[in-house]
Amino acid sequence: MGSQVAQTVVIGLNWVGDNILALPTYRALQHRFHSEGGIAVAAPKNVAPLLASSGVFKSVIPWNGSLRQRISTLREGRFRRAVILPNSFKSAVVTFAAGIGERWGYTTDYRGILLTHKVAHLRDRGHQLDDYTPLLTALSAPRVVDELPTISLPARMREKAHKQLRAAGVRFDRPLFGIHAGGLYGRAKHWGDDRYREAASRLRDAGFEVVLLTSPSEYAQAAAISASCDGLPVIGQDGDVLHLAAAISHCAVVITNDSGPLHLAAALAVPTVSIFGPTDPGRTVIPGITRVLRRPFACQPCYRRECPLGHHRCMSEITVDEVFHAAVGLYSELDARVEVEERRSLL
Repeated sequence: MGSQVAQTVVIGLNWVGDNILALPTYRALQHRFHSEGGIAVAAPKNVAPLLASSGVFKSVIPWNGSLRQRISTLREGRFRRAVILPNSFKSAVVTFAAGIGERWGYTTDYRGILLTHKVAHLRDRGHQLDDYTPLLTALSAPRVVDELPTISLPARMREKAHKQLRAAGVRFDRPLFGIHAGGLYGRAKHWGDDRYREAASRLRDAGFEVVLLTSPSEYAQAAAISASCDGLPVIGQDGDVLHLAAAISHCAVVITNDSGPLHLAAALAVPTVSIFGPTDPGRTVIPGITRVLRRPFACQPCYRRECPLGHHRCMSEITVDEVFHAAVGLYSELDARVEVEERRSLL
């Protein structure tokens, strides 16, 4: 990318999954402003290492903390232009207060007065990959239409994760299934700890290895499931998303709710079984090797953090049998395909 300093900063997204889904958008912006030194991105500290590893950005600005600190950080960058991906009023205030001359973003959350270049947001909610199409069009930065989010991890990072998994008790002479029972958005996305516990036990009884995937704020949940399953290994409690991604890259299949690990696995081309209830898989599931389990109800998608009707049937009616057979079936299908390809290569 050369030694030129980036003149454009992209205000990144807060959630892991949203940043994964925004990777094609980030790449389009990098291509558009390559001649101006590329782009910087400001993103939460836990996501920053993952974004830095993508190789897309001239620089990555990790931030948390107060509004004042964020304003000061942006001011220090002396950026000419800000592209604001979040729809919040706060994300526009930060760029305005930092004195950035060009401020591009959607006119959501009554923030149009803070923007120098206002773009109307899409009213129809299609796939999240297309959420920034109008903004990119306004910037003359079209993304590749069929481009999917992908992550390529350094070999040293994968090797480190391999060692961590072995130290946690994972055997690599058997296929490894990753299970993520959490979901920071709210409990309505959760399938249920007891169901995940039973699914993990059945996978182990069938001769598979299982690792629980977690984050610092979900660790108590993962630890409780682990303790009730004779000490299942747990990975991700250190909060480093890049380390979690490296662990996921060693999994044969990942089973999860609609959450960050689902999108990490998809971007790493790791097969997934995802359990959907209050959210719409048509919005967020990345095309690939995946099985989506969902019970249709008239109230879906509600996007609520708690079930407004109190019964949570959209999740609770999905059985352990369904999840177990979907996961093992997906693995068996891919294993058979690999075996066929290996035989062909020997002919």
